[in-house]
Amino acid sequence: MVAFPFMESFTLKKAPLQVWVLSYTLLLPGLALGQTVAAKAAQSSARDSSFRARLKAAAQLYEELEYEQALKTLTQAKALATTDDERADAAMYEAIVLADLGRRSQSLRAFREALSLQPDSQLPVRVSPKVARDFEDVRKKRQSERVASAPVEPPPAPSQDRPVLEPEGTASAVAAPSPAAPTPSLLTSAEPELLAHAPTGLRIRPLPVALLGAGVLAGGIGSYLGLRSRSDIQSARDTFSVDEQMGHLDAAREKALGANILFGVAATAAAGAVITYFLGNEATAQREAR
Repeated sequence: MVAFPFMESFTLKKAPLQVWVLSYTLLLPGLALGQTVAAKAAQSSARDSSFRARLKAAAQLYEELEYEQALKTLTQAKALATTDDERADAAMYEAIVLADLGRRSQSLRAFREALSLQPDSQLPVRVSPKVARDFEDVRKKRQSERVASAPVEPPPAPSQDRPVLEPEGTASAVAAPSPAAPTPSLLTSAEPELLAHAPTGLRIRPLPVALLGAGVLAGGIGSYLGLRSRSDIQSARDTFSVDEQMGHLDAAREKALGANILFGVAATAAAGAVITYFLGNEATAQREAR
């Protein structure tokens, strides 16, 4: 049987070709995962914007002395709250509105809820001295309850003045004879065999290194876009204009989408680098065996 030169070159290049196909196949799930996470982030941003809009509307209604409408709007805002800070803000406004409506017991309960979620909460608007006094009373009571429920550290163990002596049987059991040192003849005979199996050095392969570098680059850019997205969300929270809020939120969604796609690409590239490295080692071992 005649062996043609091009057959040998095709056999040697077969493994790297499979590695490239496998690497591109791994990129598809990463992109799909990034789009799913970005969609969830966009929904969370929209929910946060709706909560802030309801809370501002309730504050405006309170300033206009529309207490019943403000209370209904606060109920809607509490349903949209997703964090303890947001629930605490809604409960604080609810306590103030209930106090002005003459529902003192419900107002005290709402103050307690707000301080339970956020112990450092402050009154967001100016209130009457009676309402401010109720708020301070609830705060002091909550502080005393936290101090009473704090765990008490156990006292330190007393130090032993006299050393503890071990029994004679334990000391004799611990003192075991040291193993005999290997003879020079055995070491000398084993040295050639160990040197024969010693590794020849670390082989750097360009494809895994390229994939790893792409993953690191994608992860770095994704982190930057994620930080910018959070900054846009914070800017949307701080502004009072609806148009500016929507502009900041749109920019945050776009950056969050790009960040999550890059995170998916980074994870896929890292996995591809590991897989291609081990497949390259296997192909090299097969060629050396021949």
